[in-house]
Amino acid sequence: MKESVGRAERVRIGQPIQNPKSKIQNRMFRSLIRDPGFTAVAVLTLALGIGANTAMFSVIHGVLLRPLPFPEHEQLVTLWESAPGQGIDQQLVSPPTYADWQAQSRSFEEMAFWTGPSDFNFVTRDGTEKVRAAYPSASLFRALRVEPQLGRGFFPEEDLARGPLVAVLSHRLWQERFGGDAQVLGRTLTVDTYGRRTYTVVGVMPPGFQFPEDTDLWLAAGWNGLPRDRRGGHWIHAMARLKPGVSLTQAKAEMDTIQARIQREHSGLRLGTEVSAVPLLRQTVGRNMRTALFVLWGAVAGVLLIACANVANLMLARAVARQKEIAVRLALGAGRWRVMRLLLGESLLLALLGGAGGVLVAFGGIKLVVALSPGNIPRLGEVGVDATALLFTLAASLLTGLIFGLAPAWQCAHGELNEVLKEGTRGATAGLAAGRTRQVLVVAEVGLATLLLVGAALSLQSFTRLMTTERGFRAEQVITAELDFSVAGFTTWVRPGATRPQVGLRELLERVRQLPGVQAAGASSTFLRRHNQPPVQMFDILGRPAASDSEKPIADHSAFTPGYLQTLGVRLLRGRDFTEADTLEAPGVVMVSESLVRRIFPNQEPLGQYVTLERTLGPLGTTNVYGTPIWSEIIGVVSDIKSLSAQPEAVPTIYRPYWQWPMQSPTLYVRATGDPNSVVGALRREIKSVLPQLPTPRIRLMRERVGESMAQPRFQASLINLFGGVALFLAACGIYGVLAYSVNQRRIEICIRIALGAQRANVLRLIIGHGMRLTLLGVAVGIAAAFALSRVLSSLVYEMAPTDLTTFIAVSVVLSATALAACWLPARRACDFRF
Repeated sequence: MKESVGRAERVRIGQPIQNPKSKIQNRMFRSLIRDPGFTAVAVLTLALGIGANTAMFSVIHGVLLRPLPFPEHEQLVTLWESAPGQGIDQQLVSPPTYADWQAQSRSFEEMAFWTGPSDFNFVTRDGTEKVRAAYPSASLFRALRVEPQLGRGFFPEEDLARGPLVAVLSHRLWQERFGGDAQVLGRTLTVDTYGRRTYTVVGVMPPGFQFPEDTDLWLAAGWNGLPRDRRGGHWIHAMARLKPGVSLTQAKAEMDTIQARIQREHSGLRLGTEVSAVPLLRQTVGRNMRTALFVLWGAVAGVLLIACANVANLMLARAVARQKEIAVRLALGAGRWRVMRLLLGESLLLALLGGAGGVLVAFGGIKLVVALSPGNIPRLGEVGVDATALLFTLAASLLTGLIFGLAPAWQCAHGELNEVLKEGTRGATAGLAAGRTRQVLVVAEVGLATLLLVGAALSLQSFTRLMTTERGFRAEQVITAELDFSVAGFTTWVRPGATRPQVGLRELLERVRQLPGVQAAGASSTFLRRHNQPPVQMFDILGRPAASDSEKPIADHSAFTPGYLQTLGVRLLRGRDFTEADTLEAPGVVMVSESLVRRIFPNQEPLGQYVTLERTLGPLGTTNVYGTPIWSEIIGVVSDIKSLSAQPEAVPTIYRPYWQWPMQSPTLYVRATGDPNSVVGALRREIKSVLPQLPTPRIRLMRERVGESMAQPRFQASLINLFGGVALFLAACGIYGVLAYSVNQRRIEICIRIALGAQRANVLRLIIGHGMRLTLLGVAVGIAAAFALSRVLSSLVYEMAPTDLTTFIAVSVVLSATALAACWLPARRACDFRF
């Protein structure tokens, strides 16, 4: 009655009525405001951890989890031939094999193929421009369930050889090259690659559609067709849409059965023994990038847990200081749950404030990730802090608040009232319990920091090895220029009215070698290997028994001109180099890599042996239909050239003289005597002067191209080292905080020890020893965790073991030294205590 009158009186005089929840909320705010130092440190620590996790979640969601822009995208899978026994996981499909898959499979609603994409020459009034183009089957757009914005897609008959030459434009190409003209249908465009062809535009795709890989132009597949006699040629991509109710496992089992039957029927050919079926979303991202992003997120999660441990330590210290206040509340009738709710509410409020700051950190974190990232992470440019990221931040904040707030709330609400309320007591029982909890938290965060630092050290050491690894060539002062002889008038082989590309290239090389500042120049049929794909070129050795395709040795295949070895700094191990006399009319010669010698001629002299890459053999001295010698003599052995990839490796390789095996898209290499940038302008002018018909070449420094191959390991090493440094800092702060509080709590004990004659060294040993015991225990836990997670850590390393003993020792020393510095300050202050 009295309370109701009071409420009525407050209403009468206009005072607001506060319910119990609002009272608790006000009390929580006042409690945090009264301790601004604690609040600021806790909020900043949480903002760092939550913000980093929000940024990485945004990246992972945008790159790995966000649905593809196709209806029911989860039913789309890519299909590859695979041969696990030969170490081949994903191999392109041969056209006859694809045709058999399409005819025999029952698990798919639609199956499609495409070749490319690659850069084609789009002919304009002013010359030629590069455009990204692919040859898709008519079923590709149907499989993706994407309709053209204008016109139509392809008809099935346009997949057939000698079918109509029709084209579909991307929305971007339509806008940029045709001005968005609605009357574009029926117009013609000319594409110049392997001969000039005119296509009729039949459709325009909707905005944003550029499958596969930023394609802007789709050409009818009829020019390529599906030759039934090319069973051993693997050169098309395949994908399919699962039928409703059919799982990926069921589809793979059916495809494996079909492929096994094909392999039995063509046992003499080098075919896959199984089919690899990979969801399109996973294929788009790539296995290595997927693993790298999840490893980084694990590192960020570790930083957040360390931040939680630090804030929990702060909360425990603060809770011990508030023991008497809490005990009085309990003694006056407050329930333990109400006290826990109050303390948990403060934790959640701190976490929400930290989450709000974390959103700001996330914006900067995403910019940092984008700035450090390699350019090949798909969809990264679309990543941002969206509604999903904000929901994640809210959930992470609430979970974080519970994680670091539960232990302090439980201990405070379940302390012994009599011990706390005794006159002169300091709440020893609760203080000891809180102290043990803080020590456990310190051990946990040191263990997490150790694990992160092991990962960071392995990643940094691996990246250093990658930077200094011997790739078989010297990239310094080398310029590369990608030439394209596929324009009209230039063909690979002699045909009526055609000009061979080596005619212009030979003159260009002679003039480039005369330029001031040029030391050497050469060219190759292709650029260096960018990926660690297994070689596929079969070859025969004269005098050895004939073998089936599945048993023939395989090698990579390339061609280069005289001067190539000197320009790249590749070593000639024995024999001789190619000369200008090794022309089409001369006897066939080849050079081989040292890895091929080790594998094919382990106990033989390779020089003087004859090999052929032809499928139709003939007697020594015969030529093929193009006039090229069938058999070629091995005249030299060169050092291995490793691939430009995150895991450089060398494969057996056969090299032909470029003048005997000219290709349409050679790469020109120029070694400068000084700064290579000073030669670029003159090189560009010479190319334009000698070969005015060629499209503008792409000229770049070799060191830039090598740097691109290391972009992903650099990205991974930079971020994980950043997170490792943050973890080390937070762990040091945690150790310092626990020891500083412990020293303050033991002030009287330490003063008594000093009064009884304890020396400065004794006090230092007491405090530092306590801190180092916790540190060493945490280091041991972290090292054990690193051993347990060695398989995950193996994704961070190149040419080293994930359990490298030297790395573990170095991390232990760094952490111990950091912990010693963190222990020194509280220990030094303890030495100055006096009564």
